[in-house]
Amino acid sequence: MKLNFRIIGKFCFLLVIIGFFMPVACDANGFQIAHSSYAESALSMALYGLFISAIIGLVIGVVLLIKKNIPVVIDWLVVLACMCCGLIPFFMNVRNYQFQSGMYVILAGYVLIFVAQVVSLIRKET
Repeated sequence: MKLNFRIIGKFCFLLVIIGFFMPVACDANGFQIAHSSYAESALSMALYGLFISAIIGLVIGVVLLIKKNIPVVIDWLVVLACMCCGLIPFFMNVRNYQFQSGMYVILAGYVLIFVAQVVSLIRKET
């Protein structure tokens, strides 16, 4: 069986989802921050976008695993949407809260997803 980095990258979205449920900042997970009074509407939407796009990426991984065809463009759209939604809260940290383990797990997931996506592009995996 050939190692498929495209599928591996989609299952790295699990790190993003797990990190979202861990304390991200202020001893609060992503949902708690999005519901808190600290969150502006753009921050809340970005946090929900991060979670939803990570779920979509994971679903794409399951669909690819059962040998269904999904265009690579959709992969890149989901990856970029998830990364943009996750980096908005990272750079919007106007109150200078100390990030906690959840944010670092999310960032590690981003790195692994992006590396797997690029390797699959270089290997021309479909």
